[in-house]
Amino acid sequence: MKSSIYVALFCTAAIAVSSCNKRIYVPNQVNVPLLKEKYEFKGSITPTNLQGAFAVTDNIAIMANGQYLWGFNYADPANTYDDDGLFRDNNTRGGLVEGAVGFFKPIGPNKKAVFDVYAGYGSGNFKTLTGNYKSDNDGTGNINLNDYVIKNRFSKVFIQPSFGLAHRVVEAAFSSRFSLINFYDSNIGVKAFENNAAEQSKYMRIYDKTVVFYEPAFTVRVGYKYVKFQAQLQFSTPLNDNSFYDDNTNDKNFNEYFQPVNFNMGVAINLAKWYNRK
Repeated sequence: MKSSIYVALFCTAAIAVSSCNKRIYVPNQVNVPLLKEKYEFKGSITPTNLQGAFAVTDNIAIMANGQYLWGFNYADPANTYDDDGLFRDNNTRGGLVEGAVGFFKPIGPNKKAVFDVYAGYGSGNFKTLTGNYKSDNDGTGNINLNDYVIKNRFSKVFIQPSFGLAHRVVEAAFSSRFSLINFYDSNIGVKAFENNAAEQSKYMRIYDKTVVFYEPAFTVRVGYKYVKFQAQLQFSTPLNDNSFYDDNTNDKNFNEYFQPVNFNMGVAINLAKWYNRK
């Protein structure tokens, strides 16, 4: 089972490099606070994510997360180049908000290791452009982008166990987030799937039932005490067959409507008393 998941993650990333990007689900950064004590606060900010967590007791914490993607190229119909890549789709806009409650436990005599697990709920929306707009765009801007838009809303339930090390200078953690996404309220532009009923049918399959994503992440923070640089590499792959099953070829074909890999960098702030203990 584990080996098949790792193969799925590798194939997802490989396909994303060569595929035409039109993402209507981009996972937000995993919030990995690694709290150790009551009243400790940890927050982080990146260009697309704002996150925070607060320990209300010695073992219970709450967290809140927000995400927004700008989709810089989306508003420029005269833009004929495509600089989409593995980590970003410049034609996607939207985001989400979510909250969670969790349990955390420092481990070991020096309490440098931390195990935590959070469960939460969120909702959001994304919109993007299908590939048709690129072939129809003559560079003059004489196209209506709304004709090529696909957009949706979604709700999300997730559970997220993590294990890591938290030190005054460096922190490192591995997280395994499982997200259950329900897509709804789809809106499709009149030219989004023009003359391509098969592709539209493939797109609509994501609304058939809940899509389960496995979203592991590696997080590193480096700095001193209260302020650290933060970087996170995150993968996301759908686990249930209907998310990426091609009825025509009978092959499991990872759905290009989902962002497979994220890499985020930003700043983390930690307010805690344990920093001052020897």
